[in-house]
Amino acid sequence: MLRRWKRRGNHLATARLAVRRHLPWYAWVGLVLLALCLLAGASWLLFQHGQEVGRQDPQAQRAIQEAARNAGTLEKALSEARQKQAETEQQLRLELATRQTMTRQLQQLQADNGSLRERVGFYESLLTKTDRAPALAIEVFRVEPLTPGHYRLSAILLQGQSSQEAFKGEMQFRLTIERQGKREIIAWPQTRIPLTVSRFLRLERETDLPADTVLKRVEMAIYAAGESRPRLTRIYEVKG
Repeated sequence: MLRRWKRRGNHLATARLAVRRHLPWYAWVGLVLLALCLLAGASWLLFQHGQEVGRQDPQAQRAIQEAARNAGTLEKALSEARQKQAETEQQLRLELATRQTMTRQLQQLQADNGSLRERVGFYESLLTKTDRAPALAIEVFRVEPLTPGHYRLSAILLQGQSSQEAFKGEMQFRLTIERQGKREIIAWPQTRIPLTVSRFLRLERETDLPADTVLKRVEMAIYAAGESRPRLTRIYEVKG
């Protein structure tokens, strides 16, 4: 053994020592896992023991029963509150819908009332106009655009009181239209409309022209029965 020593300078050199573990690594891992399993088992046993003790304790049983009763009461109260809330919301929606319906109906009634008053005033004025009106006259003639190619033509015809018999004749419109930059005049409708005027008559017709047609002018012609020349005419220039 003394031969293995070597002198280095003034010091003696010894051989290196190797330290090795007594147990391999997998043995250590197994020990750690075993310890964890033992801890888990002990925890589970303590938990079960605690539950068993709780079941045997009268105070704990009473507390559990009281908590269960309170939970049932609260759940019932919550269910009743939700049902009342749903009923209240439904009632509010019904009241709101009813109020909106009544508001629309009231607005419509007010509009109808205004329109009726306007018509009554107009017809009252007609009664005075018929006293001095001629045998037949076109009192009102209007053209209202609705949609492209769709127009409403309305007129009111008056007959003077001097006429003993109702006027019987026909009516036809002559439309000046513009389409693709060209103007043309057409008779509308192609067949004359028969009419009878006794004191006054309200007329209303709606056109059904192609959508790319623009109405520029409307001439209304009233014919007596069996006549080819118009008895009355009225022209309306369409704006726009």
